[in-house]
Amino acid sequence: MKKRFIALVGLVGFMGVGKEGGQPVEAQSPLAMVAVTKNPPAVVEKLVFDRVLVYEQTDYNGSVVRYQVLLNSKTGQFGFDRKLANLSFPGVVGGYTFVTGQPDGSYRVYVADKYEGKIIMRYNVGSAYYAPNRAAACRNRFQKRYHPTGREGSQYGLTAAEYKASLGRSDTEWLWVAEVPFNSYPLYLFNELALEAKLPDAHSINFSSSLAPNELLVQSKKEYYSEKVNGKPATSTLKLIFFGPANHSFDVTGYKFK
Repeated sequence: MKKRFIALVGLVGFMGVGKEGGQPVEAQSPLAMVAVTKNPPAVVEKLVFDRVLVYEQTDYNGSVVRYQVLLNSKTGQFGFDRKLANLSFPGVVGGYTFVTGQPDGSYRVYVADKYEGKIIMRYNVGSAYYAPNRAAACRNRFQKRYHPTGREGSQYGLTAAEYKASLGRSDTEWLWVAEVPFNSYPLYLFNELALEAKLPDAHSINFSSSLAPNELLVQSKKEYYSEKVNGKPATSTLKLIFFGPANHSFDVTGYKFK
């Protein structure tokens, strides 16, 4: 943003204006006015997020990973902060620092590059994910695979329903799903981008083929009785362990589109 320097020097004299009867009023004393602005401070541009989603992922071998994803509840913009989201950055030195996902399927990747400086790269997922009939198609696929158990629960202001699906002869999958007033696809499709940055995906969060954009995955659990780990069924879970207020921002001052 260009800095503007303003200097105004004015000499104002209020001359006489005739009264009734033609008598002039006395001229006002000249008023000299000088206003000089100092160099204004650089404007700091920030991306602001007022919600955070914290997911906990448990792998079949018992390893646990947590990651945090930011949300601007007014704009529907998701934020993926390198420091919070437990993103993996293989082979990247000082690369991605922040990524945003928009409800229209576009992503912006903020990169601090020692050669090119602060740059923003644009990415997009396929338009098919945002087709008008997407929600209906997902609902049809979901109903063929998952069946409601009749159980519901409320937490973090979300009301979720439980569904069950068969993974085989004795293996089972459970889902808890909540309707939300924002588009969840920027979260689901993050790992589908051609990025080196990835969310932990031992238990994938991409349910874009089963859930509609306004449906949020609260929990996914898979139990494989056909496989044993320490004598117990192999189990993998992905669970939303917090969804609530946040006060997080990312400074985008100086970033330019590549």
